[in-house]
Amino acid sequence: MSPILGANPLDYDTKMDIMEQNEGREVMFQIEDGTQYYGKISYVPNSEHYCVVIDNKGTPWEWYVREEAIRFVGNTTK
Repeated sequence: MSPILGANPLDYDTKMDIMEQNEGREVMFQIEDGTQYYGKISYVPNSEHYCVVIDNKGTPWEWYVREEAIRFVGNTTK
């Protein structure tokens, strides 16, 4: 994924590195209708979103969640 046009590439790379350190962490997020979901960060597709996998009755769902909507659950280690 390439950096956003006009953004400092070092800032982009640094932010991606920091976000990628959260892969595997348990998180919660809320969608517009108020429904809350719990899952784990699978990967970081870009510097604004996390891919969170939630278990929907045995079927994994992938959600692309804006960074600011993420609430980390539990301790700070993976």
